[in-house]
Amino acid sequence: MGVVELSVIIPSKNNKHHVSSIIKRISAELSEVEVEFIVIDMNSTDNSVLWALEEIKRNDLRGCVIQSGGGSICSALNTGIYKSDGKYITFVYPSRQYKNYFADYLKTADDCGADFVFAVPPREGTAPRKTPSDSVDPSKLLGELIRSRVYFDFTAVMLKREYLLRNHIKFYEDCSYGYAEAFIYNVLLCDPKTVCADTTLERCEDCPAAKDNGAENINCYERIDAMLKVYENIKLQRKDNLVITELFEGQKLPSVIMSVVDILLKQGFSYQAIKRSFKQKGYSEHLRITGRTSPELRRKLLQWKYLPWTYK
Repeated sequence: MGVVELSVIIPSKNNKHHVSSIIKRISAELSEVEVEFIVIDMNSTDNSVLWALEEIKRNDLRGCVIQSGGGSICSALNTGIYKSDGKYITFVYPSRQYKNYFADYLKTADDCGADFVFAVPPREGTAPRKTPSDSVDPSKLLGELIRSRVYFDFTAVMLKREYLLRNHIKFYEDCSYGYAEAFIYNVLLCDPKTVCADTTLERCEDCPAAKDNGAENINCYERIDAMLKVYENIKLQRKDNLVITELFEGQKLPSVIMSVVDILLKQGFSYQAIKRSFKQKGYSEHLRITGRTSPELRRKLLQWKYLPWTYK
């Protein structure tokens, strides 16, 4: 076997035959490329791990299964990164897959010498559109992400492994909600050679339904904590670019905190209880209105601050 071009990291729990199907599909798409498959088993109780191993062995592929035990998905993903041998890595989730983009991404990465490759998926209800394969200023992309003007899916990105290791970029292991978002911000903060691939992403239709375990509601505070860690990184790494720092503190942090307000209100918590909890955790001090705050968010913040009983 030759040098591994791509490591495919697949977190999985009780996904039956879907992981073996992923391995079969990707290995067929990249039949001329040396690929390894790292399956991260999150304490499955079905035979999905055995089916995945059988698929790897039957087709004489590189691959392994990592038993994550009782650890978090972030701990498992970090282990996957360090165990991988590929020049590039990507993450594939059984519940959210895209078709036939790996070869285009690899070619784009090699042609451009990219550290980070992504494509913009079409918004729901809109026609697919292509984006130019061209270098992107990571600082400008950070700004667009903070303003929610651009979106790309964590399950359709490709990264140079050496870049992650050199810059000590990893997932926050104490966060199970918001971890992917924080990871992408930290990737961009280190100024990677970033390329938007000329690829139209198309969702796979036979993905298993995402399991609703209430994690969004139980762990929603963890997204705030993850973004606060990113904010500290921004203040350290962007001392020469106050625009990004100001955007994050005036737009991103308050918008994330208000999204948690929406989740908690939906779950029946009173505004008094939420305000009290936010004050205890120190989140309230980040509900600032600045010159970087969008008009819509400004309205929400003012309503929450002065008329919280009318906020919906």
